[in-house]
Amino acid sequence: KNPDKIYEIVSAVVEAVSVPVTVKIRLGWDEKSINCVDVAKIIEKAGASAITIHARTRSQGYSGKADWSWIKKVKDAVTIPVIGNGDVVTPELAKKMLDETGCDAVMIGRGVLGNPWLIRDCLLYLQTGARITPVTFEEKINMMKRHFELLKIDKSESQALLEIRSNILFYLKGMPNGKEIKQKICDTKTEREIMDVLNNYLKKLQSEEIL
Repeated sequence: KNPDKIYEIVSAVVEAVSVPVTVKIRLGWDEKSINCVDVAKIIEKAGASAITIHARTRSQGYSGKADWSWIKKVKDAVTIPVIGNGDVVTPELAKKMLDETGCDAVMIGRGVLGNPWLIRDCLLYLQTGARITPVTFEEKINMMKRHFELLKIDKSESQALLEIRSNILFYLKGMPNGKEIKQKICDTKTEREIMDVLNNYLKKLQSEEIL
């Protein structure tokens, strides 16, 4: 809403630090005030080293469809690297964004929720055109456990417990009996309970030979 303030903020940060400064913006506040091209020029003038465009307005939140055409318009308007963001959930869409907008890189957000393999798959697809075999249910369960271990390193145990529950719900999407396991995960209160649910779930899948 206030491009002049954006200039002040970005230029102040650029002057205060010795590392490259990047800025992420949306298209504008709402569909009637899309100003990302002008704002991108201001950000470049303020000294930023790169800019990321989430191709939705602020009022959209995460609803509706990202309008990639504005990423191209920003790319054409500035000389600093432009990173595209919005609705990239497959390797094919990552390539499509690069091809359609000419952006220098792709930022993936919600697409990796429950699917951290997406980054690997995108890189392989962009480099070779090949697709990786989909991950197995067993790999997903093992990743849930690893994710929790990494959270415990980075967060307090109580915070890790809160975060892993919500993340596991994303991992469970499309898995057998997912609704039932989601409820069990939501009912857990300790690390032991979470591990018990996941281990019992893995044993059940193994016994039914649907891994």
